[in-house]
Amino acid sequence: MSGRRILTQHARSQPACEFDHTLKGGYCEKKGKVRLDGLLLCERHAHQLVAQEKIGLLQGIISCLELCLSNLALRRDTNLVRLLRTERAGAARELELAYQELRQAAM
Repeated sequence: MSGRRILTQHARSQPACEFDHTLKGGYCEKKGKVRLDGLLLCERHAHQLVAQEKIGLLQGIISCLELCLSNLALRRDTNLVRLLRTERAGAARELELAYQELRQAAM
């Protein structure tokens, strides 16, 4: 060898899923592939957390719409009531879809 160095790269193992760093806790042995909110997660846990976040947001939206519908002053405006009921029904459909996503991600 004429003075050249052979550079070898050590294979870095891919970091594990950081699901244990979430509020849900737990441990996962899979490799992290998806970066979500600063965490490296496996695809299954990333989908789970996204679905859970969506469920929480939709539950909040539905609660707010129901609160608006229970307001006596707002009930006088039939167009507004119709709009709020339509929005609540749409949010309820989206919530059911989010629960389906969560069930699929948990498999």
